[in-house]
Amino acid sequence: MNAPDKRAAFLAERQTGLGGSDIGAVLGLSKYRSPVEVWMAKTGRAAEQDETLQMRFGTFAEQFVAEEYTAATGRRVQRFNPMLRHPDYPMVIGHVDRLVIPDGAKVASHRSEIRTDRLLECKTASAFAASDASEWGPAGTDQIPTGYLVQVSIYKALTGCQFSDLAVLFGNQELRVYHMARDRDLEDELLRRAAEWWRQHVIADVAPEPQSEADVRLLYPQDNEQQIEADEEIARVVAELADLKERIKVLEADEQAARDTLTAFMRDAAVLRWNGSTLCTYKTARASSKTDWKSAAKELAEYVPIAEKLIEKHTTETAGSRRLVLK
Repeated sequence: MNAPDKRAAFLAERQTGLGGSDIGAVLGLSKYRSPVEVWMAKTGRAAEQDETLQMRFGTFAEQFVAEEYTAATGRRVQRFNPMLRHPDYPMVIGHVDRLVIPDGAKVASHRSEIRTDRLLECKTASAFAASDASEWGPAGTDQIPTGYLVQVSIYKALTGCQFSDLAVLFGNQELRVYHMARDRDLEDELLRRAAEWWRQHVIADVAPEPQSEADVRLLYPQDNEQQIEADEEIARVVAELADLKERIKVLEADEQAARDTLTAFMRDAAVLRWNGSTLCTYKTARASSKTDWKSAAKELAEYVPIAEKLIEKHTTETAGSRRLVLK
């Protein structure tokens, strides 16, 4: 099976249940996905989340992080490719990054049978994240972001492992290894809530409540031309939004005034310095070009009759998006 086919099969498999990161998202613990986005994907209304550059780098770096984990801990690891599905909660699925080979053993699994009590998850994070004590604790602790705690807890429930390690590479500069012991009460609560969410939203085909404008755009891309009445709280929010927009205008005017003063002082200088440090630069960007292909094709149509048909063939209409306008 080639890479695109493998990717398609993987995404189709993911649509049959909630993975560890999905469960964190539906519980409102993800910075990257909302419950509405998960629901759209699991009900086939939208494609499963496309791989971002950051996600692709994380996958690419996984082997390196696993090797560094072995170098740091002395524990050998093994890939485990099968998708796991919980026997009592079949809507809970997952793929683990690695299994840790027990001391004195040759393998951590054999023919899909797991023979270890420890799993490993490999992550990458920015160098700035390393200093965020509210998210990441010192190496050797179990202080990790809640979304990752949910993920490794689900993987322990799926594998039966009693321990999980999380190896994190911060900004290609620092590796930290975190250790978590199995918490059955947490697992039971996560499994129960995942099953409940799956029944209420995927099986019943009922969307979760939108939590943001992005969610509303997904669920209701077009208005229904109807009017509704605000309550006291919503009226207060409208007034607050209007006030915020006015304050932003003032700040933008102040920003432009500061830019005007700086650029007038610099004139044609490229760099502004103070006491040996660079304060800012004001350099000319590289020239760019833009071709109005539609106009060019229309002119060409006078000489090549097929050009008009080519314009129609390659012209698509994009539906208008909703805009929030205060009156």
